[in-house]
Amino acid sequence: MLLTWKHFTLLSLLCLFSFFADANRSKEGDLILEKYRSILLRNTVKDNNVSNIINRFDKSTGKWKDLNYQDTDKTGWDPTSHIYRTSYLSYAYFDQNSDYFEDNELIHIINLSLDHWLNQNYVNRNWFPMQVSIPRSLLNTTILLGNKLTTANYQNILEYTSKIKIYKAGANLIWLADNVLHYALLVDDEEKAKDAISRIVNEIQIGAPSGIQEDFSFYHHKERLQQFSYGGAYLQISARLAWEMDGTSLAFPQEKVDILRKFLTEGMWWMARGEYTVPPTIDRACSRKNALKETVSIETVNFLKDLDSENPTPYESISKSLTGPLPITPKGSRAFYKSDILTHHSENGSFFIKMLSDRNLPAESINGENRKGEFMNYGNTYFLKNGMEYFNLMPFWDWNLIPGFTYVEGTEGYHRKPFTGSLSANGMGVAVMDYELEDKDGNPALSARKAWFTYKNVMVALVTNLQSSQKESITSLDQSLWTGWVKSGEKIFPASGDYDITATGWVYHDGLCYGSSSAQTLGVKLTENKGSWGDINIKYKGEDSYSKKVFLPYIKQQKGNFDYYVADVPSLEAAEQLHHQPFWSVISNSEDLQVIKFEDGALAGVIWSPNKNFTIDQMTISVDVPVYFIKSSSGLTLTSPNPTHKSFAITVNGKRHQIENDFLNGALLPL
Repeated sequence: MLLTWKHFTLLSLLCLFSFFADANRSKEGDLILEKYRSILLRNTVKDNNVSNIINRFDKSTGKWKDLNYQDTDKTGWDPTSHIYRTSYLSYAYFDQNSDYFEDNELIHIINLSLDHWLNQNYVNRNWFPMQVSIPRSLLNTTILLGNKLTTANYQNILEYTSKIKIYKAGANLIWLADNVLHYALLVDDEEKAKDAISRIVNEIQIGAPSGIQEDFSFYHHKERLQQFSYGGAYLQISARLAWEMDGTSLAFPQEKVDILRKFLTEGMWWMARGEYTVPPTIDRACSRKNALKETVSIETVNFLKDLDSENPTPYESISKSLTGPLPITPKGSRAFYKSDILTHHSENGSFFIKMLSDRNLPAESINGENRKGEFMNYGNTYFLKNGMEYFNLMPFWDWNLIPGFTYVEGTEGYHRKPFTGSLSANGMGVAVMDYELEDKDGNPALSARKAWFTYKNVMVALVTNLQSSQKESITSLDQSLWTGWVKSGEKIFPASGDYDITATGWVYHDGLCYGSSSAQTLGVKLTENKGSWGDINIKYKGEDSYSKKVFLPYIKQQKGNFDYYVADVPSLEAAEQLHHQPFWSVISNSEDLQVIKFEDGALAGVIWSPNKNFTIDQMTISVDVPVYFIKSSSGLTLTSPNPTHKSFAITVNGKRHQIENDFLNGALLPL
């Protein structure tokens, strides 16, 4: 269990004052530093890593022999590793399970390495290592080691970190303020510490241009979804600082803790399955190793649980999801209007649909990262069961066929349009995209109207009015790790190849069934792809290539309409039964109207053409703007995603209604 202010015993305080013995520093500041130090002491090391770091160190120069100190890359800058290794050795010194526990040789190496670093002027063009990661590591080492550092190193670290200023916004501001705070506590600058906390607390708000949005998605670098990259850091640091400050004069107001709780439970939890997530929630960070497993730490959950004792239930469920054998997720669909993503969770699977409207910006490809992701987030779909489906698979992808993407040869870009978005109600979700690809001259290369529907254990996709400048387009239904056997009807595909399964109409792989009864060509491509992380992220330049097996079901279509589904199923037999006896039916898939109905009466659709009468499930409906809707026993939930459509008129069975649009949740029209 995490220590809280109330758990600090007399013994803890005695230990505290013995370590932070400074007559000039306030007792409250010492207590906060000791709480932070208790967090740092939880870091563990691997002894083989420690021995490698020691063996590569040159005591005569204070440098590591394998680092390039003339490196100029903005990402993966080698001199940064010098400081990271110093911090790692400080963790090793205090790791009681390490053979290097309290080994004074580590202290000697740490001081030699700091002698070198602090007397050089290493500078990187990227602000982040210079103002965030390097100062943070230096401060952590200082807080851990204290007077085990030489007097010169201790003072030089304080001088180095004294230059950090609080500016920027969102996660960037919180990173900076975190460094300023701990520097201020070390030098007993009460006013600077108060200012740092004040700036952090003010940044914990809803609706800022960079930060938590009204639907609890997270923007960074303008209107881009960065839920677990920048948003993850924002939550992690804010929760930890709130825990550090608890019980002091710098404690966070309860309303700020409430915002952090909702960000976790109504945002983060919906965008992951257990400890795994999918590429669109982390933007360019998907080109980093292990990034799809870096969602929310159990430590962050426990910080908030400790602060928010009146609301234990969601924290307990999330903790079990992160640590147990089976993920515990919320059930049903959740639409995130602000960030153009729809998520859906059932007992055994999770679906994620990422669109891109003119309200959101494309994925970033900066600092040498995400070097192939030009089509990322433009109508992509992902399916998780065990979480390993896409884990560390990015270097081996065909990036023209990102899951869900419809591609045609000659595509160089795309056009983001206003009638794109999602809606959720009563466990069901609908996502819509006005889809248009462009060639190198900016001319249309392909256009279509797409809709995805999520309900129970299935995602059904409807594509209509497909038009292409080329003879044939290809839609990737998925592109995941090929694991185990692949079967379609009586056919088993044990080896690499490109297989036509149009006649069978479905394929089963790793607990998921992919099928279509209307596609011109349905196929599955099984390949062993060779790639290197350096192909997609300059941080890993020079790394060797290797191979991974990739499963890619697809549809080839020249023009017109088609539909397909992806379902989470418990067995091959269940997959075959579902294909032959689906529990849904496509009522309409035309350029004007797309509607799907499920056996229990649940119904959803998209009205593309305004001011036309449509007969839908014994209703005659006409609207004055394009809308998408979900029908349930409580009525019709509907919206138009275009921000200019603040209200619209709908006529149902001859009765006209004026609707005040609710972009986030949809407006409910009782029937």
